[in-house]
Amino acid sequence: MSDTSEVARKHYEGNAAGVDLVARVVQLLEKLGEGRITSEQLAGLDQFHSGGLKTTADFIELLGLKPGMRVLDAGSGLGGPSRYTAEKYGCHVTGVDLTESFVEVATLLAERTEMSQRVDYQVGNLLALGLPNEQFDVVYTQHVVMNILNRAQVYEEIRRVLKPGGTFGFFDVLAVDGKPAPLYPVPWAENNDSSVLLTEAETRALLSDAGLAVDIWKDVTQEIIEWFDRFQLPAVQSGNQGPTLKMVMGDRFGLMAENFARNLREHKVCLVMAVSTRR
Repeated sequence: MSDTSEVARKHYEGNAAGVDLVARVVQLLEKLGEGRITSEQLAGLDQFHSGGLKTTADFIELLGLKPGMRVLDAGSGLGGPSRYTAEKYGCHVTGVDLTESFVEVATLLAERTEMSQRVDYQVGNLLALGLPNEQFDVVYTQHVVMNILNRAQVYEEIRRVLKPGGTFGFFDVLAVDGKPAPLYPVPWAENNDSSVLLTEAETRALLSDAGLAVDIWKDVTQEIIEWFDRFQLPAVQSGNQGPTLKMVMGDRFGLMAENFARNLREHKVCLVMAVSTRR
């Protein structure tokens, strides 16, 4: 594991809950009662990216999924998007994430949503996935690569595990031209030392070098700004809107979300959904 990966893992596990994140999720599930839990009930917690469940739906729709496809969620977090994808499109989704507690929670939530037969999760590093060549029809990332300095290796690994003609899509944070310094902390980093944001030109060049040809490039910054405008942070912080990412990130989540929204409004960063094809 690289030093950058270790910093990222500590960032995501460094909340007030610490190692008892799994225990807290178990308590949450007990409060929700017996029986199957739905994606909507968990969306505030397991959609670990801006825009929530609706944005996951909009993004996944771009990927051209069909029943029976093998899909890799690279950086799967607590597994919300993978479970949505498997249920909506009849695919089997494998989730890989650097953070062990996230993988444990994702597996637990798959059981309670009755999705264990369609999804599986494992600890892994995007720089060295440890998966067979040409295994997946589709690979995607959502708000994942912003901690990774060696982005070229990530895209090369993604191409390696994709079948010929397979699809890679991402919904990620990019730097704008000129790379103005963002406000920190943000959900993916405490400071600039662990934040690696590339511009559109840099990203396209690395994708091309890795043999991934861009088909769709969609800037969704304004849509997410509008989502933040509707996002009632005080209610989320108090827990009045159900389980939220505060359970994962601790009390620092409020400031991180505020800074993220401000960075978007002040054009310090942007958000892009893109789809590419393995050449």
